[in-house]
Amino acid sequence: MRMSSTLSNSIRVAPQQERSARRLASFLDAAAELFVGRGYEATTMTAIAERSGSSIGALYNYFPDKPAVALALLGQYAQEMEEQWRPLIEQAKNLSHREFASLFIERITEIFQARPAYLRLLAAPIRLRRDPAAKRALRANIANAFRAKNPSLSGERAALAANVTLQIVRGLITLYGEAGDKAKDLIVEEFKKALTLYLGSVLGS
Repeated sequence: MRMSSTLSNSIRVAPQQERSARRLASFLDAAAELFVGRGYEATTMTAIAERSGSSIGALYNYFPDKPAVALALLGQYAQEMEEQWRPLIEQAKNLSHREFASLFIERITEIFQARPAYLRLLAAPIRLRRDPAAKRALRANIANAFRAKNPSLSGERAALAANVTLQIVRGLITLYGEAGDKAKDLIVEEFKKALTLYLGSVLGS
């Protein structure tokens, strides 16, 4: 199990052996199932330990509290999303702005479908903040991709476009999380249009 910086910052003791890594993964899997089934507020540390088949003491060896578990999961899912985006960002120069916008947003919904706890955590009544350095790195990578696509962009303009793109993504996440199943596809298509129009004004064809 490879740990993200967010995960390593959320746990008390980093696993040094495969057995410990498996136990940590079982805690996170159990928590994710409970967050989806019961919701964040109704899930307890005791329930997470029971679902994973371990003792509450073992769970507390890794995590000081439930927010730390949630933050570890959130960081894991965000890293998975960025790994989905990475090849796309690297290929941006060879994609039209329409193709880039569509694929960029599709990667988000793929993660939500594979990791249903992600939306539950994003809507949880608690502030779960990722590592600022990880956020800066993602913005910088997107800005660099935009400059590769349109070399006439200044660094400042590319950085602004990256920030706006991520704000559009945040809007998608909010509406997608609140919508019923029938409306989700429509919301995705509307945000594809919005991002396509925006990137068209920034990047050209």
